Amino acid sequence: MKQINETFKVRALFPCEYVIRFESHYQHDYVWRQTAMGCMVLQILQEMFYFNVTYPKEDYLNMTHVAQREAIGPRENDTVDIYVKPMELQAHVLDNAYPIQAIFTWRFGFILRRHYGGIQHGFYSQPFTKPVWSCIYTTMLLASIIFYILSWWDHQMFGIELSFPLELLLAFSAYCQHILPLQAMSCSRRIAYLTFILCAYVVHSFYTSNLLSHLVSDKDEVMNLQSIVDEDYQIILLKDMNLITDKKKYEMALDKNLSIVWNKVLQLKILDVKSAMNAVINTKTALLSDYITLYPIWKRYFPTEEICQLVEIDLYSNVKYYFFTSKNFSYKEEFKIGTLRAKEVGLLVRLMVIDKYRFAACKQSIAQYNVQFEHTLIPIGLLLSAYLMTLLILLGEIIYHSRNRVWPYIE
Repeated sequence: MKQINETFKVRALFPCEYVIRFESHYQHDYVWRQTAMGCMVLQILQEMFYFNVTYPKEDYLNMTHVAQREAIGPRENDTVDIYVKPMELQAHVLDNAYPIQAIFTWRFGFILRRHYGGIQHGFYSQPFTKPVWSCIYTTMLLASIIFYILSWWDHQMFGIELSFPLELLLAFSAYCQHILPLQAMSCSRRIAYLTFILCAYVVHSFYTSNLLSHLVSDKDEVMNLQSIVDEDYQIILLKDMNLITDKKKYEMALDKNLSIVWNKVLQLKILDVKSAMNAVINTKTALLSDYITLYPIWKRYFPTEEICQLVEIDLYSNVKYYFFTSKNFSYKEEFKIGTLRAKEVGLLVRLMVIDKYRFAACKQSIAQYNVQFEHTLIPIGLLLSAYLMTLLILLGEIIYHSRNRVWPYIE
């Protein structure tokens, strides 16, 4: 590559050699992050062309967020050669600067959590999970033991066959809806069989309906901007991300995306990062932000299960941000070729795709609702109550038989 033995003026939020020093303080600030990305590209170009840089002294740290954005960008009659903070291809930028290469893509919109109406909806929405199957196996084993105890009583009184495998097979056949012939003389045993068969029938009906719902039902309704309007979602905005900073962008898109939710946006609340994220997780709230700023914080404070329940609804997708130089810069073409080569060999891709700025890898659909073991407590409780009543009836039968040896307990 051609060596450029010159010194260029660079405008940035901070000198690029301080990227690591400022990372812990600014890593969740999108203006800092964009500056850091621009610094990485600048450092690659320095390694290619061997030039030096100098930074005009400006007190960026004591400026407001909006003032920082304006101060870093290109201005009329500017003497700066390179602008480190990437910017969009907008007319007021192109009047004063020259785009070299798109170095990353920006997305902005709502992050929210889809809330479900109740357990039944979740139960029908997906196949049985492991806890539910464990519950079925447990009730089958428990029923077999109860059946065996009751069959022992019938065996003592009437000489009926006594076999635990047979009772286990009866319980299994009830779940499969192919019930074997039953032989029960005592009322307690008959009630036990009838109760379990009814319980198994309910579970079988649920499972059948569950499978049919996957075959004939449409997928869950897709969350979009209209969903935010139709449902009672509260819109909140991060404290340092004021809508005024991108006013021109919003005005251009008002007839397309933002107009759908504009009335709700006018009523939004401004919260800090921690409060905003807790609101999204715990209430019906939509957080307006760029996504990448929030990913590292989600991963730090929330489990993957809760992160995977989040939904992203874009306002602006695939907005390309470019590395800029001055229009009068003498080495525009060299820089363009250099960044293009860095992109072709994968350097830019590896620098821009950082794990902490990626969304959590979810194995299941974000909007999926899992059936948990506690959802089976009610049917288990009802079954146990029925068997407790059965055992009480058995106890009553034993006491009654010991006092009154009458039919059907004796011949």
